[in-house]
Amino acid sequence: MRQLKKPKTVFICQKCGASSPKWLGRCAECGEWSSVIEEIVAPSNTTTRQSLGQEPPVSINQVNAPTTSRLISNIKEFDRILGGGIVIGSSILIGGDPGIGKSTILLQVCNQLASKGIKVLYVSAEESVYQTKIRSERLNINSDNLWLVSETNTSIIGGYIEEHKPNLVVVDSIQMVYKPEIPTSPGTLTLVRE
Repeated sequence: MRQLKKPKTVFICQKCGASSPKWLGRCAECGEWSSVIEEIVAPSNTTTRQSLGQEPPVSINQVNAPTTSRLISNIKEFDRILGGGIVIGSSILIGGDPGIGKSTILLQVCNQLASKGIKVLYVSAEESVYQTKIRSERLNINSDNLWLVSETNTSIIGGYIEEHKPNLVVVDSIQMVYKPEIPTSPGTLTLVRE
């Protein structure tokens, strides 16, 4: 009888990202206690990055950069922090302590953009659609261009993106979503990186 191969694991500090072949109670790099967790190493085909191209290095003065299109939320401080608005095609990670207002500001940004005719998909991975609706009523948010879904599986989220073709997708919070092909817990550095 053929014996199944045990998946390869590594122990990763969730505070600083340091890895170790064995479990440690305290991270050897940053000194944080109880931050090291076991993660299954993803097969090499899921973590390989695509080559960006075969272009040789060029002087920065020879690069003709196109004018970057931005989505302007009209929330002055938010747009200013992003250098003048959301760059189309970019990924933005918003962080902060729990309860500081990340979900609230994101919902307000989504509403501002949706009210301009921009189709927005707000993926709530922590709250139900009903809970998000309650917050939206408190903030006086009402737009037919703002779509809500409560989901944590990235494959299903990808299906919704393909089906609805939004101009902007907000995932609140990225630490709660998982990728079925990667057998590790949501919120781990490995999964967030993927």
